[in-house]
Amino acid sequence: MFGLVRRLPQPDLLGIITSSFDAYSVQIFRSEEAEKKTRKSAVDLGPLSIYAEGFREHLQGRGYAPDSTRWRLRQLATLGRWLRDHHLAAEDLNAACVKQLVEARRAEGRKTLVSVANFSVPIAYLREIGVVPPEAASQFDPVSQILDRYRSYLATERGLVESSILTNLRIAESFCRTRGLPLEELSAAEITAYVAAFCARSSIGWSKKTVTALASFLRFLHVIGVTAQPLAAALPKVAGHRHTVPCELDEGDFTRLLGGCDCSRDVGLRDSAILTLLWRLGLRRAEVAGLRVDDIDWRHGEITIRGKGNHHELLPVPIDVGEAIVRYLHDGHRRVPPGCRALFLQTRAPEGKMTPCGVGDVVARLSRRVGLPTMGAHQLRHGTATQLVRNGASWPEIAQIMRHRSVAVTLSYTTVDPTLTRELARPWPGAR
Repeated sequence: MFGLVRRLPQPDLLGIITSSFDAYSVQIFRSEEAEKKTRKSAVDLGPLSIYAEGFREHLQGRGYAPDSTRWRLRQLATLGRWLRDHHLAAEDLNAACVKQLVEARRAEGRKTLVSVANFSVPIAYLREIGVVPPEAASQFDPVSQILDRYRSYLATERGLVESSILTNLRIAESFCRTRGLPLEELSAAEITAYVAAFCARSSIGWSKKTVTALASFLRFLHVIGVTAQPLAAALPKVAGHRHTVPCELDEGDFTRLLGGCDCSRDVGLRDSAILTLLWRLGLRRAEVAGLRVDDIDWRHGEITIRGKGNHHELLPVPIDVGEAIVRYLHDGHRRVPPGCRALFLQTRAPEGKMTPCGVGDVVARLSRRVGLPTMGAHQLRHGTATQLVRNGASWPEIAQIMRHRSVAVTLSYTTVDPTLTRELARPWPGAR
């Protein structure tokens, strides 16, 4: 029993303890200091103090690291102190409050938390639990009313998927907010001027996407009677030519990409399955990101693909594709959020399904890692079409696998192979 009592350090002649603390005492001291800081920060949260612990558990449940969790709690504390200093309640928090907070911090010369986006995570949590009311569009805003009707049109009449709807809405809203005149007074000259100014500061790819989305929006305005004339024809064409010879990839390049996946880690197993799907089936990155666990019929060896226009199609599952997916599901340690049925999940917080951009980033990261030119997921799709040509598949067959409505689009996907075109070349006159 006496062995449990620790001997106190002996004081020196002046009565001052000179012996150092042991490691256990230091650990207790640091834990107490951390607890004091936590309690102090909770007190400083003002009207948001009662939501701090729930917010912490929410972040930890979504896979945030300890440092990231502390940083997000700091954002919540900044919001709470600002509400307290201005004698506001939690339900008074809105976009205008956050904007005023950010402007005040900038005026004080602060270097952190000086953007509205810095507070998006805590505000989203407060809205999710019903503390902060959702941002509702004004009932009297004609632009918001038009965009709501446009969303319904894209979903019901056009049958677009959610990602395409959001892109079209974003472009349409930017177009409407930029203009000061009512949409009823829209003219062809204004459309041409807007597109010319937009293309001058944007990439060719995004400019083409914007013109396509604007054409859809202008047709919608004419259909519902907002504009008297069909103004979609007034949109100018965007200069920029398609490469006649796409980036050529072969089986060796695909093997090199697979070699860049560290299959001893969960992220490597996931990336290997993504690459195999992209290469063997020629899927688009959005189609890979949209795959769900329930889309695979293991008994019949088929997988359901949600393609463009919200079309669902069945494709066979090759052996290597099935093996790669099984390794990812069986050997990996996926942290699946509640209610999530996505096949491919993010490995970093916030946990959840992968986005199309995330799938493209996987290909770009692995191509740089193995020493290949930086490429995206769509170049693997081009490579798949070229490999099918080399293996003797006909153009209609390749168009069916690529799920193209026009064979002309399939022709633009493939690389010109000298071995396939040699028989078309005629000898040069007078050549020996």
